[in-house]
Amino acid sequence: MTEALPIQVTALLPVVLFPITGVLTTKEVCGQYMTSANMLFFGGLMVAAAVEHSNLHLRIALRVLSLMGTGIKWLMLGFMGVTMFLSMWISNTATTAMMAPIIERLVNILVEPSADEEDQEQGAKGSMAPLRPPLGVSRRQLSTALYISVAYAANCGGTGTLTGTNPNLVLKGQLDELFGDETGLTYANFMLFGVPSMLLCTLIAWIWLVILFLGIKQFWCCKDEDSSQFGEVKRSLQQRYRDLGPMSFHEGMVLFLFVVLVLLWFLRSPRFIPGWAELFPTAISDATPAIFIVVLMFIIPAKPNFAFWSATSRDQTKVSQGLLTWKAVHEKVPWGVLVLLGGGFAMARAAKDSGLSVLIGDRLSFAFDLPPVALVFIVCLFTAMVTEVSSNTATATVLLPVLAAAAQDAGVNPIYLMLPTTMTCSYAFMLPVATPPNAIVHQAGGLKTKDMIRAGALMNVLCVAVITLMTNTLGVALFDLHTFPAWANVTRNGTAT
Repeated sequence: MTEALPIQVTALLPVVLFPITGVLTTKEVCGQYMTSANMLFFGGLMVAAAVEHSNLHLRIALRVLSLMGTGIKWLMLGFMGVTMFLSMWISNTATTAMMAPIIERLVNILVEPSADEEDQEQGAKGSMAPLRPPLGVSRRQLSTALYISVAYAANCGGTGTLTGTNPNLVLKGQLDELFGDETGLTYANFMLFGVPSMLLCTLIAWIWLVILFLGIKQFWCCKDEDSSQFGEVKRSLQQRYRDLGPMSFHEGMVLFLFVVLVLLWFLRSPRFIPGWAELFPTAISDATPAIFIVVLMFIIPAKPNFAFWSATSRDQTKVSQGLLTWKAVHEKVPWGVLVLLGGGFAMARAAKDSGLSVLIGDRLSFAFDLPPVALVFIVCLFTAMVTEVSSNTATATVLLPVLAAAAQDAGVNPIYLMLPTTMTCSYAFMLPVATPPNAIVHQAGGLKTKDMIRAGALMNVLCVAVITLMTNTLGVALFDLHTFPAWANVTRNGTAT
């Protein structure tokens, strides 16, 4: 939480501390830094790097935005929808960084510059820029609303898939470490739970931000604003899209392999039908199809030379680089996150093997006297407060083993507390330092911290309420959360109780 050392360096401390204190051997600790969950995340990061490397994410963003209706609120919804969708699959940091300059360009088209900006523009061009008619909101209002909406959508989007954000992988890795592979949490049922929650939170964020920054009249107004500014916006977006040219083989093949990977993840063990993993004699995790697709991306050329076999000259036989290159992986993959996840898994293993989990579970058993719904709401609200001032990965790493132990001791399904807590780790909307998307929009848009706090305080509570509701409805249906499962009925040593 203090980051006295870089957080990735802190995550390496278990390799030193646990062996010399006799908690775990060096081999046991180091094994936690490359688990199947970590390999799954690594594969997902490399696929996301391929999407960025091909510029496919920019094509998708520009295409969707150019199709949105006219009007500020619909423009905001377009930004949020695109950002949310892309953040399900690629880094929310990269998604937000891509959207920020697009917002700046569109704001300059929609609203006339302030006096200072006009003076700068006159000095640069030597002529007066034409004044644009007002939209009923100030430039700062519009800019703040659009920038914050993108940050919120990026934060919510990561909760939609198991590979969308770090805490989700912490959940999967710690469940596997503490309780084995039979917990029933798969890519498919996590997505069935995460996507509706994500959509509901993003919709609420859109409604709240429109009312807060643009006014309730703007929200209820159903008529599109057919002004010259919006026509210019659409033309600008369409021109940028046309500048990309037709979809290249590189983009098309990355898109195809990406869709194949999502289907492989979803259908590996969907529970409601037999999965393809049952065709193989040994257990296969989601890491296997991820790495398989990554290897194909390195093999398949980005610009195939179909005349290669008949070529006779040196120039004709030049071979293209793959859809994904190691240089792109090196530049775009946040390597420190893999170490951070590994440190979290090592902490979970140490908490289990040392008996700390049992001790904490005993001390927190009183909390389970509360009604289940109230317990989930309080735990999630506490998590939302903590994750505002610390890394969401670190928050999940610290809280999930504690909650698992407490739930196990009380005879409650551990997923009942661990799943909503994991989702809430991404609900950090108030402070610029809370998440990378928040920091990016704060800097790019010149946002005031008080505006972010004003919008984020209620947003935190609303999202906690949503996840509490979803856990006690959809979550119960998907994971049978009101039943204490057999896989959780084990001692700290892994034997049946």
